[in-house]
Amino acid sequence: MELSTRKEGKVQIIQLEGRLDVHLSLEIEQEVNELIDKGEKFLLFDLEGVQYLSSSGLRIFIAAMRRLKGVDGSLKLANMSDSVKKIFKVVELIDLFEIYSSVEEALKAFGD
Repeated sequence: MELSTRKEGKVQIIQLEGRLDVHLSLEIEQEVNELIDKGEKFLLFDLEGVQYLSSSGLRIFIAAMRRLKGVDGSLKLANMSDSVKKIFKVVELIDLFEIYSSVEEALKAFGD
């Protein structure tokens, strides 16, 4: 699993690649928490390179969303593969998140 970040306007884009499973989820969650602790309020997860997502991987997004709501921030997901989207549907979390087909579409949804 690889995590890379880049800033576009007010939005911190977090690109994940590989398998997001129990072995890496804690590490990724800590990195995301560090971004929020540094004042990042608008996070966009680019999931194009994610091949597998476990329940512990889902927890990363839920925890980040909760933390961001506490600071009037927001979280969006983009480029979700059909297999990852299916996981969100199976655990009935698909409606909890704002999901976009592309990073560009998600960035527009953040507004200015």
